Amino acid sequence: MASKSSSQTPPPPPAHDVFLSFRGADTRHGFTAHLYGALIQRGINAYRDDNELARGETIEPSLLGAIESSRFAIVVFSRGYAESPWCLDELVKIVDCRRRLGQVVLPVFYDVDPMVVAELNGEYGEALNRHCRGDSAGRVQQWKEALEEVGNVSGWDVQNKDQSEMVREIVDTIWLELSRTLEVSMDNLVGMGSRANKLKELLGEDTGDDVRFVGISGMGGIGKTTLARVVYDEMSLEFRNSRCFLENVKDSFEKHGAVHVQEHLLSAVLMEKNLKVWDAHTGKVMIKKSLQHRKVLLVLDDVDSVEQLEMLAANQNWFGPGSRIIITSRDQRLLYKHGACGVFKLEGLNYIEALTLFSLKTFKNYEPSEGFEEFSMRVVEYVQGLPLAIEVLGCFLGGRSRREWESAITSLKDYCDDILDVLKISFDGLNKPEKDMFLDIACFFNLKSISEVKKVLNSCGFCTDIGVKHLVEKSLLSFSPMGKLVMHDLLRDMGRKIVHLESPGNPGRRSRLWDPEDILSVLTTPTGREEVEAIVLDLPEKEEVQLNREAFSNMYRLRLLIIRNAKFEGPIDLPSELRLLVWDCYPSESLPASFRRSKLVELSMCYSNMSRLWHGKAKMSNLKAMDLSHSHNLIATPDFTGAPNIATLIFKDCTSLGVIHPSIGSLRKLTCLSFRGCIKLRNLPSMPGKLQELYLDSTALSNEELQQIICWAVALSVLSLSSCNSLKTVPVSIGSLKQLKVLNLHGCSQLDNVPRELGGLESLEELDLSGTKITQPPLSIFYLKHLKTLSFQYNMPTKLPTLSGLHSMITTLNLGDCGLKEGDFPTGVGCLFPSLELLDLSSNNFVTLPIIGQLSRLYSLRLDNCMMLTCLPKLPSRIEFLYVNGCVSLGKMPDMKFSGGHFYFEGLDCSKLYDENGVSEDSSWPTLLRRPLLRGQEHPATLERLVFKVQGSRIPKWFTHQRDGSSIWVSLPKSPYYDDMMGLALCCTVNDLTDGSHFSKQQLGSPSKRQRQQHICFFFVSGDSIRFLLKGLSDGSACVGLSFEELPFYQLIKPGAAVEVIRCGYSIVSRRDIEDLAGTSTGVASASATIRRDDDHSPRPKKLIFEGSRSLVLFCANDFVCVRVLKVYQGTKFNMC
Repeated sequence: MASKSSSQTPPPPPAHDVFLSFRGADTRHGFTAHLYGALIQRGINAYRDDNELARGETIEPSLLGAIESSRFAIVVFSRGYAESPWCLDELVKIVDCRRRLGQVVLPVFYDVDPMVVAELNGEYGEALNRHCRGDSAGRVQQWKEALEEVGNVSGWDVQNKDQSEMVREIVDTIWLELSRTLEVSMDNLVGMGSRANKLKELLGEDTGDDVRFVGISGMGGIGKTTLARVVYDEMSLEFRNSRCFLENVKDSFEKHGAVHVQEHLLSAVLMEKNLKVWDAHTGKVMIKKSLQHRKVLLVLDDVDSVEQLEMLAANQNWFGPGSRIIITSRDQRLLYKHGACGVFKLEGLNYIEALTLFSLKTFKNYEPSEGFEEFSMRVVEYVQGLPLAIEVLGCFLGGRSRREWESAITSLKDYCDDILDVLKISFDGLNKPEKDMFLDIACFFNLKSISEVKKVLNSCGFCTDIGVKHLVEKSLLSFSPMGKLVMHDLLRDMGRKIVHLESPGNPGRRSRLWDPEDILSVLTTPTGREEVEAIVLDLPEKEEVQLNREAFSNMYRLRLLIIRNAKFEGPIDLPSELRLLVWDCYPSESLPASFRRSKLVELSMCYSNMSRLWHGKAKMSNLKAMDLSHSHNLIATPDFTGAPNIATLIFKDCTSLGVIHPSIGSLRKLTCLSFRGCIKLRNLPSMPGKLQELYLDSTALSNEELQQIICWAVALSVLSLSSCNSLKTVPVSIGSLKQLKVLNLHGCSQLDNVPRELGGLESLEELDLSGTKITQPPLSIFYLKHLKTLSFQYNMPTKLPTLSGLHSMITTLNLGDCGLKEGDFPTGVGCLFPSLELLDLSSNNFVTLPIIGQLSRLYSLRLDNCMMLTCLPKLPSRIEFLYVNGCVSLGKMPDMKFSGGHFYFEGLDCSKLYDENGVSEDSSWPTLLRRPLLRGQEHPATLERLVFKVQGSRIPKWFTHQRDGSSIWVSLPKSPYYDDMMGLALCCTVNDLTDGSHFSKQQLGSPSKRQRQQHICFFFVSGDSIRFLLKGLSDGSACVGLSFEELPFYQLIKPGAAVEVIRCGYSIVSRRDIEDLAGTSTGVASASATIRRDDDHSPRPKKLIFEGSRSLVLFCANDFVCVRVLKVYQGTKFNMC
């Protein structure tokens, strides 16, 4: 459907509204003159042949053209009309346009009976007979057909009537019809074309006789009404006599009632004035009865309740075959609930569309005026594509001086009242709990983890599963691909303004506090704080705050308190209404005795100074979760008798904790318990039978204690015992844990065996035996039919572990540092492990590897520190991660194929590999890059991004543009070279400022030991990826500012690393370069080019078209590897010296 419509050339818009056909001798100076004048006075573009044709012009072709380019034709039939061949030829042309173009023909019977015209008798019959005897005999039949057709069209009989009243009625009818077909000017409607096409695809213009309800949803001010109007106008011709656009349905129902809206709908569709509906029920019956056989185009704009839809369009059988009903609403759920076959979720304008619309509204041009580019971009960044905000701010700023702009731009929020009022309509439609959730998110939790926010809000008594979903359906909230809640900045500002207006002059009387200055002011003012419900104090850096004990007194409604990076001194009383308390570095040794905790749902006090939480039994029946991680002074857990509903307890890294209160065994709802890093913990009391996750890593747990735990916690699914160095054996009773999925024994240095009963763990999926004394995996693991991950690293077996018996579901296998030699690793590994995805063989003694190309699902291969390894076999086509750090004998790389489009290679300390593959400052394109690029030329869709990390301190010369520092300007070629560009090669030298190990999130084994050094990072990004990034911003001849600062790339490779980017460079890769690669062994044509040192920090731009935080994604894994795109200049030239 889309391709068909797009291939047709739309007809030109009508040049005239009305064409008047009349016999001049009969009516020119009488009725027709009055009618023409009345049309012109009403603003209707009427055409009269003697008024617009220039003297000397051949009249007939011009006249026929005027007829064809008119929307309506009014034919004034007078007694002498049929006497004129001229008039009859006009009529034939009008009938032709009626049949072919859908022109509307309206007859006026001035002084002749309609039956005379339709039946061709009387004066008309006599005139036609005379024509038959004259020169016009050949055209008479056409005239007869035209007269008969138009004579039978309903029109106006003016005989014996008040002509002025008739003229008024004719003009009113034309005006009403025109007002229903007036097109919205597209001049200022930016970005609507593509969105309208998508909506029409949902409407299914060519899908036959089915009746379709289609919705448009989105936040207020996003352009729902505008889009509906555009599509309505484009489809109006098909629904000429049965269409209606009902705007602001919600407001109309509130102000005038359902009956008024029903009357409006019926009057518009049936084209009847003063149509009366007695009551809403009768109106429903009338709408269904009148429209169920009509093909109707109906727009119901801004609907917010099912009741409104039930009154106007209850279901599809109210309308005739082929009808299309468009409903706009902020509530997506409402649209689906009413039976919409599709809902178009309208998103904001992209950057270039927003900048264009803002420029049109502000400067009456398609780009910002000179000197206002930076200001304009700041406005566009702030409004985030919301058309309403763009128009309001554009109109406000238009025509103002630069100084006024400078003043306004720093406080844009102050000029958005009209925008926020529109957005607030959605807020006003929420119930009380939903409003509270919205305000909490707006004030505290925008861009936070969905799961974490839900946990916090649940602690405050909200039902988030339904509430958050409803906010999303109301277009007040959305989810990011990274699992975060996203609220538009203007909606956030609207929510915060609602809170601010609760008490503009006194923060202590507001329900929520998030600004540090407001919070500290309130906490140091002892009175007038009764309205505060929630406080989040999250300082950017750790700061010492002086507060007295009564800082939180009189906050009788405080339910949520989160404090981070604030250092307090001494004991502080806490309000009793708290449901959620998160306080990092809590200063006191225990919770205040006066603190009544009965309503507390979640308590988190990481890094606290507490030695004990409370004394005796505390009534905390609502408490569900407690986290005291890193509280190094905590020596004992409290009595949990008064907290029977706790589900999660975390005491991670409480290094002084040695005593666990026996009441923990009575917590029947406890499912997760962590004592990880509690190095003094030697024994545990009995555990609850429903416990599912137990973390005892790095504790002093004995074999006997583990035996008791297994007997108690029969429902465990996760048991983590890593680095429990007192543990020598695993009890035989381990086989009773039938629900256990994860067993972690990593680093239990004294453990020398596991019982055969391990094979009875029928649900086990992950088993880690790395770093133990076990030299041979027990045969029992071959009975683990659900095992997916097996790690046996650092274990030096007396003979090769048998692998052939392992289940084929294994996806992750770690045999690093197991002393494996040439021939030890089995052949036919692809048959043994068809599901294998991650394989770690680091620190073994291979010279060559067996064929692993059959591992069709393998995407990560780690071979770090295999010092004897000389070459690699053919790698699987799906491989995305390859690590060969420290493989000093490796020289030959295989010919790699990339079915996934991404490839990440890391090879530090591989001197032979560098020598044999040309990785040096003076070399040309290295083989490491050459082979993937050649592969990408043969199969362009298979190569999107490459990342290479190798040893070195200087960028090779074949990067033709280089400069010191962490940012560089990339000058893109002009079209057609821009369109033909294969990609962009980037490079940077990085100084690792941190000592210690190197550990990747993709790595399965231990860190490889390596000293601090400089690295070179190579990136290749395909031309398609660059063109997609700059879509709408550039068609070539542009300069892109890139920054490698805070390179997320290193967070993937080495989390927490401190790095410094010393130098960076780039080179454009053309198809010619790739072709030259195929025919040479030394490099490409551009490789010999002189290095151009891009040291000019101040380009001379023609037009700045983008500035912001957009990123050029270089690789995707668990995190993004990217560099920031700082600015894009169109048509910029650099001085490069």
